[in-house]
Parts: sequence; C-alpha cells; structure tokens
Amino acid sequence: MQNAAYCTPPAWSGHRGLTKIWLIVKLSIVLLTTALIHVQAAGLSQSITLSGKNLDVKQVFAAIKKQTGYVVFYKKGLLAEARPVSLSVQNMPLTDFLELSLKDQPFTWLILDKTISLSRKPAPAVGPVQPAESRPQPPADPPTSITGRIFDADGNPLAGASITIKNSKTSTSSHADGTFILFAHEGDVLTISFIGYVTRQVKLSGEYFGTGKKSLVIRLQLGNSDLDQVQVLAHGLTTKRLNPGDVTTITATEIAKNPVGNVMEAIQGKVPGLFIQQVTGQPGGAFNLQVRSSTNVITQGSIQPLIIIDGVRFPQGTVPLNYGSDGTNAFLQGGNTLNYLNPADIASIDVLKDADATAIYGSSGAYGVIIITTKKAKASDPSLNVNIYSGISTKGEMPKLLNTQQYVMLREEAIKNDGLTPGASDADVNGKWPQNTSTDWRKVFMGSHAQSTSANITYSGGSRNTTYLIGGSLRQNGNIQLNKGNFTDGTLRFALSTATLDDKFHLDLSGSYLSSKDDMVPYDFSLSSVIEAPNAPSPLLPDGTVNWLLAAVDPNGASSAANFNRTYSNVTGNLLANAALVYKPVAGITLRTIFGYNDLAGKELIGKPTTVFAPTNTTAAQQTVGIFHNYDTRTITVSPYAEYDRTLWKGDLSVKAGGEIDDRNQYWYEMQGVGFPSDALLNDPAEGTTVTSTYNQVPFRPLGFYGIIKYVWDQKYILDLNGRRDGSTRFAPRNRFGNFGSIAAAWIFSEEKFVKDHLSFLSFGKLRGSTGVIGGDAIPDYGYLTVYGPISGTYDGKLGLDPTANANPNLKWELDHDKEIGLELGFFKDRVIMEGSYYHNESGNQLVNRPIASTTGSTAITLNSDAVIRNSGWEMSLSTTNVKTKNFTWSTRFNMTIPTSKLIKLPTMANQNTSYMVGKPLTGILLYNYAGVDPATGTFSYTNAKGVTKDFTYGSLTQTDKTQFVDLAPRYYGGFSNSFSYKQFTLDVYFTYISRKGYNSLAQSGFLFGSFDINSTTQWLRRWQKPGDRTDIPKVTSSLLNNYFGIMNFKASTGAYTDATYARLQNLSFRYKLSPGVLKKMHLRECTIYLQGQNLLTISKFGGLDPENLNATVIPPLRTYTAGINLTL
Repeated sequence: MQNAAYCTPPAWSGHRGLTKIWLIVKLSIVLLTTALIHVQAAGLSQSITLSGKNLDVKQVFAAIKKQTGYVVFYKKGLLAEARPVSLSVQNMPLTDFLELSLKDQPFTWLILDKTISLSRKPAPAVGPVQPAESRPQPPADPPTSITGRIFDADGNPLAGASITIKNSKTSTSSHADGTFILFAHEGDVLTISFIGYVTRQVKLSGEYFGTGKKSLVIRLQLGNSDLDQVQVLAHGLTTKRLNPGDVTTITATEIAKNPVGNVMEAIQGKVPGLFIQQVTGQPGGAFNLQVRSSTNVITQGSIQPLIIIDGVRFPQGTVPLNYGSDGTNAFLQGGNTLNYLNPADIASIDVLKDADATAIYGSSGAYGVIIITTKKAKASDPSLNVNIYSGISTKGEMPKLLNTQQYVMLREEAIKNDGLTPGASDADVNGKWPQNTSTDWRKVFMGSHAQSTSANITYSGGSRNTTYLIGGSLRQNGNIQLNKGNFTDGTLRFALSTATLDDKFHLDLSGSYLSSKDDMVPYDFSLSSVIEAPNAPSPLLPDGTVNWLLAAVDPNGASSAANFNRTYSNVTGNLLANAALVYKPVAGITLRTIFGYNDLAGKELIGKPTTVFAPTNTTAAQQTVGIFHNYDTRTITVSPYAEYDRTLWKGDLSVKAGGEIDDRNQYWYEMQGVGFPSDALLNDPAEGTTVTSTYNQVPFRPLGFYGIIKYVWDQKYILDLNGRRDGSTRFAPRNRFGNFGSIAAAWIFSEEKFVKDHLSFLSFGKLRGSTGVIGGDAIPDYGYLTVYGPISGTYDGKLGLDPTANANPNLKWELDHDKEIGLELGFFKDRVIMEGSYYHNESGNQLVNRPIASTTGSTAITLNSDAVIRNSGWEMSLSTTNVKTKNFTWSTRFNMTIPTSKLIKLPTMANQNTSYMVGKPLTGILLYNYAGVDPATGTFSYTNAKGVTKDFTYGSLTQTDKTQFVDLAPRYYGGFSNSFSYKQFTLDVYFTYISRKGYNSLAQSGFLFGSFDINSTTQWLRRWQKPGDRTDIPKVTSSLLNNYFGIMNFKASTGAYTDATYARLQNLSFRYKLSPGVLKKMHLRECTIYLQGQNLLTISKFGGLDPENLNATVIPPLRTYTAGINLTL
C-alpha cells in the first residue's frame, strides 16, 4: 500500500530553455489581474433595477452610478428643464434603461467608455436662410440604439453570438434569450457570427431607426463546411477555421452510423494520426490507441492518449481485471475502459495532436489527447427521442482449415516421411476414427452468430434560461462462442443547464451511471477449435455435455470442451459526474470552475468447479478454484480558471489563467481459494482449503497551473501562447515540477485582398504552424521509490518481501520538442477542402530501464538517458462535394497518415534491448535472415552472419546471427468514404486501410503440421514433397520433436513476417427518412429507418488470418448486421 500527498511547488528547478515559455503563465496572470482592477469600478452589473413615481433625474443618475459604476456627465443648468420620471423595471440592460427613462427629456445621451454624456437637443433653426455653401454644417448625428434577436434555423435563441459594426470597434454579444442592443447609424453593416454557424452581414436600413422602428430578427444557419465545425479544446470552443492547432473532430452523426459497443471502433480510420487496433472481437475486449508514433523507450507505444469526458479525466487503456490463468485478462486481452461508455451518448470526439492543442494538459497530454463531449439539451419544446436497433454478429476473417480427406492424406505423408507406419495410437489415420466425416470444430466451439440489441431513449427540452435532458439505454451483446453468457449494460444519464436572466451566472450539471454485467465464460476457444482433427470424436455429447469418453485418448482425461463448465460474473459500474459554474461579473470577464468525478469499479467472481475435470479424476475437488476480484479506479478533477476577452484594435484578445488538480486512486483486491468441499461454495473463496489474498493501491496526484493567450486580428492573423507548470507524484519532490508550453500562429491568407481579387476559386486558405515543449512521465506511479513484493518461498515459516524496483530520486521529466506546419485549402465555396500537415517531434532525456545485477534484488533500475527518439510524418485529408442538386448529393472523404520513427541517439548500456538500433524505429525487431525452404531437403533454411546458408534446425544460430530488421509499425493508414443522398434516402460506405507487416499464420503455429490430432490451414497443401520442389511450406513430419524445433528458428526469422496490408469495408449505413407529410399523419417530428453493417468485407493477402488483430489465438473482429428505427415525438 502506498500513500502520497499533493505536489507542493519546490524552488525553481526548471529547464533553462523553458524560461521564456514559463513567462507566458506570469504574463497571463498579470494581464488578467490588470483587467480585473480596470473593471472593478464597474461594480457587479450593467443592469438596472428601479421603481418609483415622479423621481428626479438626479435620483435616476444616482441609481445608475450605484448599480453599474457608470458616471453621468452634463453641463451646469442642463437639468433645469428635466421632467420627473416614473417607472418600474427589474434587471433591465443599461442602454434599454436609458432609452426608457430619458426618452421625453430635452437632452440626448451617449456612452463613452464608463461615462454617460448628456447634451441639449438642438433647437429649431431661425433667421434668414443662408446659402448652403456658407451655412455651418451640423454636427454628425449621434448613433442610435437598435435592438435585435438572433436565432438558429430551428428558432432557438443563440446566446453569446458576436455582433460587430463592420469597419468599427463597436461590438456586443447576444444575451441568453438571443437579444442584443447596439448603437449604430443608418447604413452601417452588422457582422453576426457564432461558432459553428455561417457568418451573416446585415445592412441597417431606415426601418430600424426613428419612431416605430423595427427590431432586427436574424437567423443563422449551421455551417455546412468542415471549416465551421465546432471543436472542443482544453478550455473553450473554437472552429477549425480559426484554430491554429491540429485538431480533428468526429460528430455524433458519424458515430451513429456504426453499430458498435466501443466508440473507438466507430472512429477507426477517420482521424489522421490516430491509429486504432481492435485486439479481439469479444464484447468488452481491448483496443490499442496511439496518437502518432511512440515517443517513449519504456512503453514503446503501449501508453494510451489522455481521455477527457466532459472535463473529467477518464482512466485510459486496459481494465485491472484478474490476471490469473483462470481470469479474464487474457480472454479480453485486458479489456478497455471505453467499453463502459455508450457511444449513443456522445455528441462529439475531438482528437488533439500537436503541441498547441496538447501542451496545456502538461505531461498527461504528452501522448495525445482525446476529448469526448456527451450530449446536452438545447432550448426547444419538449421532445422524446427513441432509437432502437437489433441484429447479429458473425465470425470475421478466419483461415480455411483442412477437411478430413486432406488431413488424413497429409498425416499419412508425414508418417511416411519419417519412415514409419501408422501405429495403434494414430487413431486419426489407422481407421479408429471415421474417414468419411469432416467437422470444422470452429462451428462447435465458436458458434455461428451472436445477438446484439440496443435501445436508447432521451427526453429533452427547455427555455431560454434552463435546458434539461434525461435518458437511459439498454444494450446486450451476445457471446459468439458456444457457451452461456452475454455482455449487458444499462445507462441512466441527465444534463441540466441554467442561467440567470442577465446571463451572469451559469450552472451546468451532467451525470451518468452505467452498470454492466458480463457472464461469458472467460476462455477463448479460437486455438482449441483449430487444433482438433476434423475426424476426431465430438468433444460434446448430443445433449451438450462434455464427452468424457475421450479420456481413453488423453491419459489425463482432459477435454477442451470442459472449459464450457467454468463460471464467471463481472458486474461493473461507471459513474461520471460533472459540474461547471460560470460567473460573468462584467462584460469581458468570465470566472469558471469545473468539478469532475469518475468512479469505474467492478467485482469479478470466477469459478473452476469439479465439472471442469473428468469424472474419473479423484482429486477434482482439491483442484477446484474460486476467485473474488474487486477493482476500482476513482478520479476527482477540479479545474478553476478565469478568462478575459475584449476587442483590441482590429482583433479579439482572449487571456486565460487557471489551475488543475487531479486525484486518481486505483486499487484492486483479490482473494483466491483452492480446494472446495462443494461447488456451491465457489463464490466464497474463504471456504477453500487454501486461501490467498492480494491487495494493491496506487494513488496518482498531478497538479498544474497554466496560462493561455490568444489573439485573432482582423479574422486573418491568429496567435496562440500556452504555458504550464506541471507537477507529478511520479518524481521525487525535488524534481516534481517542470515548465512547459507552446506557441502557434496561423495566417488565413484567403482574407487578403489580393487573393480575393485574383484567386476567386480559392474560398479558404490557411497556413499554420506550432512548436512547443511537453514533459513526459511515462513511468509507474511513484516510480522513484523502491517497490517491494512478496517472495514465493518462506523463511522460518514466514512470508518475505524483496525489491521489485529500485529507488531513483534523481528521475526527471522527459522532454518532447514538437513542431508542426500545416496548410488548409478550400476551393469553390468550400466544396473541396484539402488539408496537409507535417510534424517533427524529438523526445529526449528518455526514461529507460537499465539492467543491473540481480544481486541487488531486482533486474533493472529506471533512469534518465541521453537516448533521443525522432518521430515525423505526413497527415493528409480531402473532402469533396462532388454533386449537389435539389434531390441528389454525393460527397467523398479521404485521409492518409504516413508516420516514421527513428532512434537517433542511444548510449551504450549493458544488456540493453538487442532490437534497439540507431537509425531504426523502436517498433522493429531483429531477426534471422530466412532463406526459404531448401529444395533439396524440404526444411527451413537461414543465412547466418557469416553468410552460411543451411537449415540450422539443430545448429547454433545465435543472437549475432540476427542481421535483419523488420519494422512492425504501420507504413501508412487511413480511411475513404462516399456518401450518397437522394431525397429521403442516404447511403454511406466507409473503408479503412492499413499497410504493415504481420506475424503470419505459419509462425503462429505451435508446431509444424504432421503430429497427431493437430489440424491446420489449407496452406499445407502446397508443402514440399520431393527434392527439387520450390515452395514456401516445408515437408510434413509426424515427429513432435522435429515439429517443435523446426518452427522455433522460423518464428524468429524474417520468414515469420509477411505483408499484412488490407482494405476493409468498415461500415455501411443505409437510411430512409420519412417525409414531412407522413410524419404529420403519424404525429411525429422525425423518423428514420436504417440498416447498418460493420466489418463486412476484408481485402488482403495475409493468408486467412484477420489482418487487424494479427492473432490466430483470439477471436477476430466480428461482422455485424443490424436494423433499427430512430424516431422523435
């Protein structure tokens, strides 16, 4: 058990090269403090509450000063003719109040800064009329207030929209109900903008001025261009158009097309720079995620990007399941925490990749950031949405197996090659087993299909000040293997947003709780189903029970089907809660605090009863096992920050400063009992004859302070500065804090006059770049301390401890120097949008494990090394609207990532990883040089370091003979989609593709073909048969020893790795949307009927194995077919 306290800032110990970046934080605080002092005199409001009859105007002015801080200035004697004022108002904006209270007075007013200036209304002209040219020119008319209201296309008010007078510094923003007031002249042009909507310009005509003037009503349309897509950043929103960083956004519309249990499967191949691999097709299984290339020697790409859900840090990667041979960790390959989040609840996913986007998260963002935003309510009439689909999943890509005729032929040939004849134990070929039946045991062990069902219901609505959403869902994914169990979950969630009438206070609350149950037997039958001979007796009797008569063949009485009798239950709960409190004391100042809580906890019960063993096994009761495994990962996040926004010259300035405190505590407790008097007691491990328990708890408490400055000048030039001081409990107190930051700039050159005049086809053009330094702490929590673990034996009858990791209080931050440049282009009114970026990252001061003498008690010590990793790559995307007519639309999307990685510096260390080579990536491996199958002997041959080529089956190939390097990372990957829409019909077709090397099926075999009762794939039909044959498959042999040694060198050679490039029809979605006339008759607002498919087709030459998970011993990604309906009342 370990304990820790929050980080306390030590004396300055930062990296000298980061001094200027650290100044950003200080500058942010100074600017923000200055702004607060500047507006202090403005009080707490610009609204007025006042009631009274026949009030003197001086009383009115006194109330204005007291409530707003605005001072009224006028010449002496001006108020002599003022009339008394009678009114009753509450929380009225200042400008509206002045219009109301002074409308019948003999003077006019004008607001300049914090002063209200009064002047006498001009008297009518008298005396003789002078010639126009000699007549004195009247002063320019003062601006007059105009009012308006801004809505979206559905009539919902838009709060916070920006309204600016073109070519002027005068601007304002809309209130919670969409209303605004502004002082302008007739003929002025208003520019109205709102994030995610198309900007509009409105020229003010005379109808909006004078007596009986109208109020403006402005509707903004959602941006159709990807450039207007709203992007969620660390602390705020922006659009792709105005973002100088590299962020890719996936919307709920894209996610909804995929009938998947984990949202990562829905976005696979859609985000340049994000590599996603589904490790197993089993529901609840693992996913590998990596943003760009690995930057760390220790993890070598295994570390996952930071995941943020509604402002709360979510545990990334695997779930702390039971790791024993009887547990679920191997079955689910570790699982994945995002399996406990319903994709239907997600509004958008933003993937942050470059230094500008990730540096503000400090060390946690060093390996990329994925921000998940759940659905919230909008101001609208109450509505009820129901979305239900159901379908089946079938086995994905599987190799073709030998049938009985082929199997027997090859087995007899193997025996003959060894100079033998079939013996009494060769039941598969000596006639004891039938020769006229053939069974593909995958259909017995793995079944044919699994049922999947999902139902979601949401009720939402609200007024201009308060919105609400409540919802729930149920999901069930069946087990494709022929045994009992399902993966089932249910979710309850809510979202509430409320604001005061003056829009100064906002409160946003959201929360969800998911409860899941997994009772599938934790055993993957993929390998067992492949190795059974096709003519072997069935391991199951007709009634479905285990065929224990096979004990006559296996002396131990074992049966692969016996694992069907294991018992398992895992109940997991995932609680997510978020609260955001916002206060705007005066215009331009926003104070915000985010509170987040997440608790992911589960309880596993695992049983291995006597029915797993043959009835003849007299010690079965002593071998029974019962396990209770309890795990919990709890995270608390508190993030307060302040923001100052103002118009400065021709641009918009935003300054933010804040902090972030996270408290994560992960623990697991396990009790295991062995030897039960009854199977009924397996759920209580304490009843076992032998009981052991294990407990582990690891807290982690990072702390950070940050500052952000962003300036957008004339909608053309953008500058971002980020600085952060980060603390991590993974380092000793004296090295706990580091200083990091980034700078980014962008130039929207399509806004330049010369581009508009000469390149009219170019609707958008942006050049962007960023650079920054980010700290890395990819070592175990409290990695600077000595860690002790129990030893296997006892001393004097007592258990002991020995060190499993040695202390090193000198550990310091890794330093990642990231650079990127990007170009974004839009053509023909953004019907064609292209984006390309090049990144170059170098990671130094690497944290590595250096081998040490085992006499120290452990085998390695963590330290900082001069090793340097360089990652670079190209990321490209293209979206086009090919055809767009009234009834038909065709659009296309394409993206590609080409990553490269090199180890450019590596100090020599004793016993270091022999695959590490300067100039080569960390993702590669050193191998023997495979020379093919020897045409003379039919055995594998290799070329050693001396250039000698032979089989070396029983020879001495050493580590120095590994002369070939193979990189296992993707060479390139991406996605390609087409979307067709005709009237109410829509068809989406999406492909993913990856090019890389993979471990082939021959290498994944435990033995070469020819041994008793071990089937294999049809590739063995092209085996070597006689001298002179040239083939890639060796001769068959029945010798178990020859088969074992024959495959060992091959597994470590270049022959084991072949091209695993593939293209996959990842998703197909067909939807029909009912017409408005039909909807009206059915009293519905919307109704869509749809068909969806996932992983429908794979094109590859990878020899029958699934080229994604590259593993013959686990279930591949499944093919899914569903039908559903989505309706709104």
